[in-house]
Amino acid sequence: MQKSPQFDYSLKETNPHLDGWKVTRDKLTNTYDLVEQMQYLYVQVVKARDLPGKDVTSSSDPYVEVKLGNYKGTTRHFEKKSNPEWNQVFSFYRDRIQASILEV
Repeated sequence: MQKSPQFDYSLKETNPHLDGWKVTRDKLTNTYDLVEQMQYLYVQVVKARDLPGKDVTSSSDPYVEVKLGNYKGTTRHFEKKSNPEWNQVFSFYRDRIQASILEV
C-alpha cells in the first residue's frame, strides 16, 4: 500500500505589506491588484480525526458533502473508519457561482 504524501495544514501567521492605495508610475493601484484573478474556487477536503461511532458497532461510515448554491460534490465513502483521509479537490467555476455560502 502506497503512503499518501504528508501535508502541513497548520495555521501560519503572515504579515504582508498592505497599506491601501498607492500611486506608482502615474498609476493608481491598491492591494487587490496584487492578487491573481482566479477562474475557479477550489475546495480541498483533507481528512477527519477521531470521528464518533454512529451505529450499533460504534463505527462510522464517513463522507463529506461540499455544497455551493446548486452545485454539490461528495467525497468517497469509507466504511467503518474513524480517521478517514480523502485528499479530494472540488472546483467551482467562478462565473457559474450564484451563492455566497459554502456548506461542508
